[in-house]
Amino acid sequence: MKSWDSSEKWYTDCVGEKGHYYHQAIVLPAALRLLSLKKGSLLDLGCGQGVLARHIPKETDYWGIDESKELIASAKKLTHRDRTEFLVGDVAKEIPLEKKDFDFACFILSLQNMEAPDLAIQTARKHLKKGGKLLIVLNHPFFRIPRQSSWGEDAPKKLRYRRIDSYMSAQKIPIQTNPGRGAKSSTTFTYHRPISAYISFLVKAGFSIQAIEEWCSDKKSEGPKARMEDRARKEFPLFMAILAS
Repeated sequence: MKSWDSSEKWYTDCVGEKGHYYHQAIVLPAALRLLSLKKGSLLDLGCGQGVLARHIPKETDYWGIDESKELIASAKKLTHRDRTEFLVGDVAKEIPLEKKDFDFACFILSLQNMEAPDLAIQTARKHLKKGGKLLIVLNHPFFRIPRQSSWGEDAPKKLRYRRIDSYMSAQKIPIQTNPGRGAKSSTTFTYHRPISAYISFLVKAGFSIQAIEEWCSDKKSEGPKARMEDRARKEFPLFMAILAS
């Protein structure tokens, strides 16, 4: 994936070794709680530069797959743990991995960057053992649609609200990385789909949904609008997690 290869340095600078703020404060702790990892094996699909691998129990065998050679190279440099493998592969196609009895599989903020999420979910199904768990973590598909969602303010009611301009229509949305670099920046893509599409992909791949959670920001505001902003954070989640088996 050339776009992510050229964006590797920007992405690694943003995420770092331990993850960005929301990785550390919300996404990874909640994901690990839902997966209940102990012993066993985990397949991380669209692993990026491997941030999840650096947070899981040492007893867990880990395989990370990503299409970007540069992100996989970064993952290998940043990750220093036993029982870990990183491989280059397109998870929407046949991946270079014979193991088909993983206890767990996951897409951590990666499925929305894939053009064929249905095929990627089918890959997870092929490599999970019977009864294995799949966790999908998404930027919330309703409240966080790039270019189609934004904050608004109702001053008389002292409320912040979330404006949604489009939801049901599937969209391919360009995202500029390194926007301050002008011509040297690169473009990646995110793919919006309604929540019902992800449920359909899971069901068609033979999964049963065990839980759906929505995770809000834990940040706090200061200043005259703090109460209004903090209330909005509690009402409009940043992330959605779907646990299936």
